[in-house]
Amino acid sequence: MRTTEFIEKKTRELEGLCRSQGIALTVQRRSVLEALAARTDHPTADQVYDAVKGVVKGVSRTTVYRVLEALVQLGVVVKVSSPRARARFDANVVRHHHLVCLGCDAVADCHDERLSGLDLPRIDQDGFAMKDYSLTITGYCAACSGNKDPSITHKGGKDEEMALHDLRLHTRGGAPS
Repeated sequence: MRTTEFIEKKTRELEGLCRSQGIALTVQRRSVLEALAARTDHPTADQVYDAVKGVVKGVSRTTVYRVLEALVQLGVVVKVSSPRARARFDANVVRHHHLVCLGCDAVADCHDERLSGLDLPRIDQDGFAMKDYSLTITGYCAACSGNKDPSITHKGGKDEEMALHDLRLHTRGGAPS
């Protein structure tokens, strides 16, 4: 769970962007951003919808999907890639990297200064101008790597929380073990 201060900062950022670009700050936009900013587990659009549907009467799944895409376009949210093609979203737009478990789909932040300071090759392909980068590191969290049968996964609930906890522990002291 993120702090109230972070959520308020993201809301003020959205208000300023909407004002400067002449975009309406709707209840749906504010609610989706607040729901996302409160989380650190990089939720899917469906998880954000589940969090918002009780707050905003009559909000549709399609509206949440569109709002998330609009927030990505505005730069207040980032879309985290996932090997299983289920987009995850993060309100933390400061460069950081992610660990993705191939067993349970858990996603956790990886804050290792060595990764942010990589000497990247100069990309000179078809006039491409690099703006920023982030790495997605795939593997298995401690809970999943302990499974003898790789087809057994533990999605959601307490097991996913455990896997996220394990992923975070591996990133605190640097690179994952």
